[in-house]
Amino acid sequence: MASKTRPTGTGAGTGTGAGTGTGTGAETGSGSSWIVVVSAGVAAGLQVWKLPPAIPFLRQDLSLTLVQAGTLLGIIQLAGMLGGLAISLLAELIGERRCLSGGLVLLFLGSAGGGFAWSAGSLLASRAVEGAGFILVVVTGPGLIRRSTPPGRLTTAMGFWGAYQGISTFAGLITGAFVLQVVPWRVWWWAMAVLALAPLPWVLARVPRDDLAYVARDVPGCVPRAMPGRVSRNDLAYVPRDIPGRITHDIPVGDPGDVPAARVPRENAGGGRGAASALARIGRTVRAPAPWAAGLVFACYTLPWMAVVGFLPTIYRDGGMAGSRPGVLSAVVGAANAIGSITTAALMKRGLPARALLVPAFVLMATTSLPAFAVDWHALPAGTTWQFLCVVAFSLTGGAIPATLLRMIGELTPAGGSAPATMGLIQQLFNSGSFVGPALAAWLATRTGGWHSTWWMTCACAVVGIALSLRLRSRVTAPVAAPAPVEDRTTALTADGTTDCGAPQA
Repeated sequence: MASKTRPTGTGAGTGTGAGTGTGTGAETGSGSSWIVVVSAGVAAGLQVWKLPPAIPFLRQDLSLTLVQAGTLLGIIQLAGMLGGLAISLLAELIGERRCLSGGLVLLFLGSAGGGFAWSAGSLLASRAVEGAGFILVVVTGPGLIRRSTPPGRLTTAMGFWGAYQGISTFAGLITGAFVLQVVPWRVWWWAMAVLALAPLPWVLARVPRDDLAYVARDVPGCVPRAMPGRVSRNDLAYVPRDIPGRITHDIPVGDPGDVPAARVPRENAGGGRGAASALARIGRTVRAPAPWAAGLVFACYTLPWMAVVGFLPTIYRDGGMAGSRPGVLSAVVGAANAIGSITTAALMKRGLPARALLVPAFVLMATTSLPAFAVDWHALPAGTTWQFLCVVAFSLTGGAIPATLLRMIGELTPAGGSAPATMGLIQQLFNSGSFVGPALAAWLATRTGGWHSTWWMTCACAVVGIALSLRLRSRVTAPVAAPAPVEDRTTALTADGTTDCGAPQA
């Protein structure tokens, strides 16, 4: 009789580890490699948030207009806006760890080159290179976390990944606020280049190779009989992903759409069959409505958040603040976003349904941004303090949205689809919002003569986000067909979401 075990909800599937006590640190790690991936995400995010505190200096040194500054803030998202799906195909073919490592190198080259920029055009070009590195990191990061994180830590790990933007915002803004008081902006760019490359040695040492996966040993009977090496007695272990003819061990329990992707042996990934199979999985993903809806929901969040927080130092300086205070206050707003994302992950880990969080988050973002910008706080006692608290609440509640959507990636991936393609499509739409937001906010401020009109944008995005969230919830709650079972006592998924060992191949 086939034995069953309930899904753990992680990107790892049920199986056993092979081999004991051998391999590199990346192969036998303790499951903490997700921390390294999050640190790479923070390093990438710093390249976005090194710009806002430098905008006044750039406008003076390179004679930038406000709209050009907004374009600089959003241009790093352009590569993601255009190439998210292409990156997902690259990740399918050469592996996610290689993509992430290459992204860190591109971030280094772009930031180092930007320090030599002599005009707005050359700085835009260097930011475009940074954008290519940024998208390589952020598209492949969630997949690496899902593949290398033990079952009990996945929700926490995804919550921290959802917070990487807020963490990098806080670090970039508060550090830049002080550093740029004593050094030129070019030195700041070169320092950020070094930080972009800093996680690379840890990625190579601690993140499992692209042909390995971290799996749970829940059912001893699910070991493929032909699997080489001695079976580990540990509860968790890294195992090879390239067992020809069988579903590999990184079966994402609870994420049936990922299983067909695991059928392709890594050893064949570089050939024509691998490319054709990867394109087929990406095609199934692109034709599914749920990833599109999730990406648009993400865009409705990031468009206003990026616009508000990206220009917050400028808004405060236009209001009369001087010195490092605008950067410090903006950094606190960014940190609030990280706190919101991590707190949301903790609530979901305690059983709060992910789908119940999106609509309240958008409602609170709208209701806090309205008084923050529609009210003339300068005419009221302690007005700046009250406006600051409204913006903090706007950022804090918004942090629930990335944490929620990232945790739903498995549900959003269609049967026979590709999880990297789902993330790539979502990131493509996410970056579209990040690109449009700052330029739109700058255009509104220029046309209306101030930042008071910003609430038009934030509230409009919240309304659209609520409508899409309701549609998304109805999509993802629909039952997902399970993939065909396989032979040779390899773990398979049944229709009710449990795992079934020893299922015969159809």
